[in-house]
Amino acid sequence: MNLIQQKIKEIGSDWELLVILAKRDISVRYKQTILGLSWAIVKPVATMLVFLFAYKQVAKIQDISGYPIQLVIFSGILFWNYFANSLQAVSNSILVNSNLISKVYFPRLIICFSSIAVSLVDFLVGLAVYIVLALSLHQDISAYILFLPLALFITSLFALGFGLIFASFSVKYRDVQQIIPLIVQYGFFATPIVYTTKQLSEKSWFLYYNILNPLAGLVEMFRACLISQYELLTVQNASISILASVLVFIVGIIIFDKREDSFVDYL
Repeated sequence: MNLIQQKIKEIGSDWELLVILAKRDISVRYKQTILGLSWAIVKPVATMLVFLFAYKQVAKIQDISGYPIQLVIFSGILFWNYFANSLQAVSNSILVNSNLISKVYFPRLIICFSSIAVSLVDFLVGLAVYIVLALSLHQDISAYILFLPLALFITSLFALGFGLIFASFSVKYRDVQQIIPLIVQYGFFATPIVYTTKQLSEKSWFLYYNILNPLAGLVEMFRACLISQYELLTVQNASISILASVLVFIVGIIIFDKREDSFVDYL
């Protein structure tokens, strides 16, 4: 825990650099684009429409969750986009900023932490779209939306932890970068993003599934914060996800700290 406190103090002492790098990433993301920030609206909405068409018109799949399917899918996509984009950004942050790292010393974690700023902006825009969608469907916004920052924080820990692990090893082993797209691609379908855990909760292996895939509990935490009277999140799901997120974050910090001094040798 002393290491975690030390790293947090380092970041806190250079918070101005963190803000500068975050602003730079946001500016670069939407620079010379026609739609600009509108991409944060287009992508989740388009994904939702595709799955709605596939479920209702092609596969004729009936949702059994009891909640509006549009809100179930969109809230899941909102969560997944934030997690996946944050994971990829953190994983690539050291390599993307190799020129900066090789020229001047500063706490390298700042680069990793600042890289999730774009994902956060996209999430906030998507959240506004979700609220409009819910109101257009005559659905109330959950009173637990006040706990959404907590769910977002826990998800950030999980994404940062895994991202730090990948970033630490990808500096020397560049083929590690090939693993991340696979995690994002297959993880989308292995996690209840466009469906809920109701279809899985009655299975005998559901507990093991939660342990192996803590993202299942995290996405249900998001839905509990957004969808009114959502009752599929359990204390067990939430506990497993929170514990896993904290553990992964701590492991990520430890591995990053051990390999940080060798970054310059391979950049």
